[in-house]
Amino acid sequence: MDTFLLYCLKMITCSAVMYAYYLLFLKDKTFHHYNRFYLLLTVVISVSLPLLKLSYFTIDVNPKLIFLFQNLQSTENPINHGITIYQIFYAVIGLVSVVLIAKLVIGLIRINHIKKSFPHEELQGIKFYQTNLDEAPFSFFRNLFWKQSIQMESAVGQQILKHEMVHIEQKHTWDKLFMQIMKSVFWMNPIFYIINKEINLIHEYLADNKAVKRSDTKAFAQMLLESHFPGTTLPATS
Repeated sequence: MDTFLLYCLKMITCSAVMYAYYLLFLKDKTFHHYNRFYLLLTVVISVSLPLLKLSYFTIDVNPKLIFLFQNLQSTENPINHGITIYQIFYAVIGLVSVVLIAKLVIGLIRINHIKKSFPHEELQGIKFYQTNLDEAPFSFFRNLFWKQSIQMESAVGQQILKHEMVHIEQKHTWDKLFMQIMKSVFWMNPIFYIINKEINLIHEYLADNKAVKRSDTKAFAQMLLESHFPGTTLPATS
């Protein structure tokens, strides 16, 4: 079997096993911080573990047998100068990855353009932008993009502000950016898409939980009732 194809199968299997453990033992628990880092670690381990060589567990083999085996392989597999199925496979993998990376880069460029297009105020290292965007309010690293039609002094505005501040304080943008890159490079792994959705959900649990603790639940419920989502989001934003 081709080396890269074998790597992909190992990566998918590893992520599937670790995510299955999450579903069975962790998903319904309330320790969201632990779940957040477990899922991120799942992606890291799935990508890196298949690359490890277990040389310590190998046995010594007679060099003559190795030489004989290599000669048999060279005679049974003549050199093919035409296009192979593996070359087509690599081309598809690379093309899709480039398109997804390009889409991510374009999204990041758009965020940078938004930052230049609207005025902002800086408070305690956080930049507040007043915008008229349908996607707003949203946060990106230590940037908070606000919608002008939402009164920040209102009960809903205060709840949204507290919610977004949790995303900023807990550095959720790093998680989102990391997962966007992983999904773009290893797009052939469907488990990464499931993990990405679960991490986003955990982010919202964390933000909602802390926002509710800072104020009454009635104002929080009002925010949920009055909030609406445009259906389109910028990459790596909360």
